[in-house]
Amino acid sequence: MSRAGPRACLALALACTLVASALAGDEQRWRGNFLIGKAGAQFNPCRTGERLALEDATPGRVLEAAYRELARRPGRAIFAEFSGRREDGQIRATRFLRAQAEGPGCREDLDDVRLRAYGFNPFIQLEMRAATTLLRLRPSGAPLEYAGATLRVEDGEARYEGANADSVLRLRLRARPCRETLSSAIFSNEALIEVEGERYAVCAYWGGLGPIPELAR
Repeated sequence: MSRAGPRACLALALACTLVASALAGDEQRWRGNFLIGKAGAQFNPCRTGERLALEDATPGRVLEAAYRELARRPGRAIFAEFSGRREDGQIRATRFLRAQAEGPGCREDLDDVRLRAYGFNPFIQLEMRAATTLLRLRPSGAPLEYAGATLRVEDGEARYEGANADSVLRLRLRARPCRETLSSAIFSNEALIEVEGERYAVCAYWGGLGPIPELAR
């Protein structure tokens, strides 16, 4: 995992986006395939078959900046998640959440997930569900299970602590730009996982369970 520091323009745009407030009015979260081609910015919401024009109204137009960094060539679709609203037959994006050039995209099932966080160097994957938290420290094998899945907000961070018979798991989540290089992804949240005496700096994103807490930006 690496932060977006080396890419000053994108980092600044992401930082501006993180100043946005929680979803307001008729805004909602959108997931789908996003591309910029000869016809301009186009968005295909997951599982709809629609293709809609997209206006990037995020501060600094961070969604388009993420597309230019990840797609590498015009016309290639990437997966994107953002908040915004549908207006007059088009989507108006107002808050960037994540963009990924690789991965499951619309096939990812997030209905029963509160939060996912991961990194590859070294490998670690955390999944917070309704009542339990699962942790993998290697790609194969059964995950470790920890009691509870409640996030508390303290000092502008979302925090979690859970235990099983063998170890204690701690998570601290911040609303800061995060780039996962190996999976060609950009997120709006970074996390620190502490377990078994080790600390892992990773990227994180929200699932479909529960509201997104307001964190300091």
